[in-house]
Amino acid sequence: MDTANHTDPNQADANAVAEGGAYDVIKARLNEQSSSLKSKIDQLNTARIDEFGQAELDVLSRVRVRTENNCIARDIVPVGQTLLFGYNVFIGLKKETQVEDVFSLFQLQQANGSYELVEQPLAESFLNEQKFVADFAELYVYYKEARLVQLKVQDDLLFAVFQIGRRIDDVRVFQWQINTVGEAKYIDNRGERAIKKVPSHDFEWTATSRDMHESGANPHINILDSVFIETTGGDLTIKVENNTEDGLGIYREPVTDQTQSLADANISFAQIGSLILLKVLPYREKQERYLVFNNRTQSVQRIDAIGQACISLPEDHGVIFPGGYYLRNGEHKTFPDHIDGLAFKRSIRSPNGEDVLYVFYEPETGLVGLYSYNLISKALQNPIYGHGYSIFDDGTMIIFNAEEEATRVHPMQVWETPYSSDEHAAQQHTNDTFYSRIGNKELVRGISDITSVVRLIANPEPSKSLYEDLIKSCKAIFDSYYWLDSDELDGMAEVLKQIGSTAELVIDEFEKVEQIRLAASTALNNAEQQQAHLLGNLTVSQWQTPQEYVEFLSELRKQRGLLITLKEQRYINLERITAMDEEVNNQFDHVSSACVDFLASETALQPYNEQLSALEHAISEVTSVVAISPINEQLDQLSAGLDLLIEVLNGLSVDDANIRTQILDAISELYARLNQIKAKGKQRRTQLGSGEAKAEFAAQFRLFSQSINNALTLADTPEKADEQQSRLLIQLEELESKFSEFD
Repeated sequence: MDTANHTDPNQADANAVAEGGAYDVIKARLNEQSSSLKSKIDQLNTARIDEFGQAELDVLSRVRVRTENNCIARDIVPVGQTLLFGYNVFIGLKKETQVEDVFSLFQLQQANGSYELVEQPLAESFLNEQKFVADFAELYVYYKEARLVQLKVQDDLLFAVFQIGRRIDDVRVFQWQINTVGEAKYIDNRGERAIKKVPSHDFEWTATSRDMHESGANPHINILDSVFIETTGGDLTIKVENNTEDGLGIYREPVTDQTQSLADANISFAQIGSLILLKVLPYREKQERYLVFNNRTQSVQRIDAIGQACISLPEDHGVIFPGGYYLRNGEHKTFPDHIDGLAFKRSIRSPNGEDVLYVFYEPETGLVGLYSYNLISKALQNPIYGHGYSIFDDGTMIIFNAEEEATRVHPMQVWETPYSSDEHAAQQHTNDTFYSRIGNKELVRGISDITSVVRLIANPEPSKSLYEDLIKSCKAIFDSYYWLDSDELDGMAEVLKQIGSTAELVIDEFEKVEQIRLAASTALNNAEQQQAHLLGNLTVSQWQTPQEYVEFLSELRKQRGLLITLKEQRYINLERITAMDEEVNNQFDHVSSACVDFLASETALQPYNEQLSALEHAISEVTSVVAISPINEQLDQLSAGLDLLIEVLNGLSVDDANIRTQILDAISELYARLNQIKAKGKQRRTQLGSGEAKAEFAAQFRLFSQSINNALTLADTPEKADEQQSRLLIQLEELESKFSEFD
């Protein structure tokens, strides 16, 4: 076989390692395997849907309910095959409020693809039981302002909650028992004792204590040895290293009281899988702050909606809260609808286990928010808001939005949902196939877990812990799902094994990449601090000399050179570098313009003239070579400064040619005077040096004469004579070279 045009993959990897790019090569291979796995997941999910079907969350129809009186709709619930509709009506001149003034019963009927709510007579229903009618009449006799606030089905109990006082929790609750065929039997009007209050959070907050405090130059609170937090020094800081030597962290935001101590803030936490939720109330503040720390991505996100309610998603996917969700891989989303007061009410899981409906409820207005989460796509559909909803056994849902003004016509929507009862779902599928033997719920769990592998690989901000999770996930999937090796799955197990092996390779290379990224991040941080310090000293209005302009422009050029160098560094944040470079350029243009304006003034170069005059006078007064050397050095520095000034001026944009000519002429005159003084300085140094050299040469020559006499005394053999002669010749050459510049 001809192999001339083929490359050995192992050799390619070896070359990449030699070039330092092994991580990119292995990551590319991992991406290819991920694409192959994604294709097989899609095939499996399509086969599952073909086998079991899939109900979408979608609007089927719109219907209208008419009431006898003008009223404001409040709530609806299913009771068997009927729909109980409750509302608040203001009767006016009518003396008594009847049951039919608050409740109506309807039945949802479908014909020729359209839906209709047909009203049912109350006389033959559970609302006509004598005891209930009496209790209902008594309610309105004693509490004229009573109003219906909620209808609720809990297990096999139906509750009708009426507010009888000013507070929303001052209630009277009617309750019925619902049997297996959906018939209701009235119990009493003391249902407030039986109704269960659902906690808004499915976890407990743990308050931090003194034994968690870590002392040091920048003390902080140690939470589970994973995250470190403090509110001292004027800001709330979160760190991922137990390092009290510096106050830097991965997240920072200001606090009101800048003098508070470590113990002044109230801080609590809760761990949910790889997430650590933080509740922080800084000293002298009234509003608590809620943050999510992700141990896998080492990142922090502030989400104050967690304070209203927060529930764990299934299979340790993350958490859901009113208005959005946060997943353990760091992905998060919030919807623009912000509604205060929403609390968790209940969750409903679809029979196939693929979808979970989270219901949040605001008791004052009766508003409900329906959040449907899909375990396979790991995404939350756009929330549905209404003032009452009802889901029947077949998954059909009715929801309405109450009008602000009382009305007789109440529009409602009929939705198709996947949230049917288990009994209904079981009746829809009786096939005996490969997929049915596994089961829809089991397939959904498997597809969800395997999809997590794909999402881990696709994470835009990989980390070592992420790849470790990838390896663990692959092993856990093999342990959990026996059917992965089946022929029907077209080699999905083999691809998963390849991903696990490749992930082990990529970890070693990623550690090298992390070191490079850390170095790049450190270099960028240093450049940011250097630039912040440089621009922080920009005080053009206070500058009095050209040198100040020149020095600052020179520093700006150095900073830009540093940024250009950093652009070549691997894994550097190029967007941040570009933004910093643009900032430096803008400041350079600003200072350049100010410099031109300054140099155009008649007194701009006066400091140079004064300095030259002082140096010229010092040259005439100096009496030794040692004293004149520093003066000549100052002249050289002044010359370098003028060179830089001309260089800067040549690079500046000066619209008015006359101003440029005026500035250049002034600098030329100054340069000419500088050269004259430099020449005087050199001449004066030569004069002083000549006299000093003569005296020193005479002393050195007398010493040389004595050396000759001493050598004659020592030269008592031919060998010693040669040795002394050589020594004297070397000494003479050194003497000649030392004074060679003097005639």
